[in-house]
Amino acid sequence: MSKLNLKIHREQLKWFLAMLLNERELFKILMNTKLVSDPDKLYSSSKHELLNRLTNAFFRESDIDEIVIEHLSQKAAKAISRVGYMVEDEIHTFFKSPGPLIESGEFAEVVWALLTDNREKVHTHGFHLLNTAYDTYNIPNVCNEQFRFVDNPTKPKAPSTQIQDIQTNYSDADQEAQIRIDDLKSNLELLESDYSELKEKFAAIEKKNKLLEQHCQFLTDENKKFKIRVNAFKDIEKKIVYLQQENDNFHKKEAQYTETETSLSKLDAEHQQLIKKYDQISLELNELSQIKTSKEAFSVELKLVEEAVYRQYQTYEEFKSNLQKQSENFEKSHELSRNALNNIRETVNQLNIQQEETIEVSEKETTQPRVGVFVDVQNMFYAAKDRFERRVDYIKLLDLIVGPRQLISAYAYIVQIPEIDQSNFFSLLEHNGYTIRSKDLRLRGDGSAKGDWDVGIAVDVVSMLSSLDVVILASGDGDFCPLAKLIKQQHKRIEVVAFEHNTSMDLQSMADQFFPIGEELLM
Repeated sequence: MSKLNLKIHREQLKWFLAMLLNERELFKILMNTKLVSDPDKLYSSSKHELLNRLTNAFFRESDIDEIVIEHLSQKAAKAISRVGYMVEDEIHTFFKSPGPLIESGEFAEVVWALLTDNREKVHTHGFHLLNTAYDTYNIPNVCNEQFRFVDNPTKPKAPSTQIQDIQTNYSDADQEAQIRIDDLKSNLELLESDYSELKEKFAAIEKKNKLLEQHCQFLTDENKKFKIRVNAFKDIEKKIVYLQQENDNFHKKEAQYTETETSLSKLDAEHQQLIKKYDQISLELNELSQIKTSKEAFSVELKLVEEAVYRQYQTYEEFKSNLQKQSENFEKSHELSRNALNNIRETVNQLNIQQEETIEVSEKETTQPRVGVFVDVQNMFYAAKDRFERRVDYIKLLDLIVGPRQLISAYAYIVQIPEIDQSNFFSLLEHNGYTIRSKDLRLRGDGSAKGDWDVGIAVDVVSMLSSLDVVILASGDGDFCPLAKLIKQQHKRIEVVAFEHNTSMDLQSMADQFFPIGEELLM
């Protein structure tokens, strides 16, 4: 077995070959090696004797390695193919212990496939399975089967041959005992190295488990964020459907306008033709006026023509009036669209306008409106991260939205993750005028997590409403619509500051003023 670089002693090899080969296969291998000068002696040999011959040949004759390896590889071809397609982790998982393999009768083929594999760890694992199985399941009588070929008569041994066999067995037993002691020492060293490797693997697995737990928490938070985005997308889809319907209506009106314009062109052409006819008739009337006898007939015909012209003219005027009405309707629709765009532009400039209005009010009044600011930090954080991969500058945010007005209180609501240290962030907010409201993220029994301040923010706003003139809510969550309605019922001003892409349309429409967060408030 030198070519496979196996550290295996004689009895262990004999035990393994006994499991892998039957008596006929042992006989065939010994015949192919041509190590036996008298083949008739093999017919009378037991499986135990055949195994002794083959095992001794392994440790004395290197020429038989290729023959035996080829025969064993052919017998274990399926197992070798199976192991070749598996990665190392799968091999250690499926072939963890020798017990199930021995029970299924696949042990010898699988171990041979592992031993012949080019990967060092796979080769080592096969050697480990072989040692473990030998120490645990070794049955002394496994090599003592007395099977004989039925097509050859049994030849009794001569006494001299029996004596030589006994002497050979004694000398072989001493050598095998020494080899087995050396093998046990090497096995002990291998076991110690395997134990240290297992300790290192266990430590690595513990680290990986902690990382997986953190990743699971992150995925839970991401799932909540995606749910919020899905709701926003649903609102956008509804708007898109509505706009598509409006667009279809405009296309229909445009088609009607085109048809009307075509009809008007036709009528105009007919009118021109009628005018030409009228001119011709006028010429004819001038000519016929000279003839007194046909004057009455000519007058009747002229009246009929004039009535026809008048009817055509009335029809033309009606079409013209309808066309003007439709044109006015289109102009009104265009004016509405243009006003909507102007309102959007005015919203962008509303901060500057608010400052100018505040300056004008301050000249007339000595007292400023009392302002309370309530910032949903979690909503702001994920909205800035999703769209811009940046963070909100809460210091600039507070200065910009309050302006020259009187700030009564500013609250920052934070959901704290135990694994993340946010003490520096808390100190920064408190130093710049914020009052911190924090709570820990709660884990449910099913593994999910919950953490929000919707109810807490609503309770604080309601409790402070009597001492405030303006409530500024820094969140785009549509769940605050009932709170905004309550504030307006109390004749207080509600202002919303949030990211436009992440803010509920209902909340925007209910707010007295909406401040969209742009690049100037990000860092």
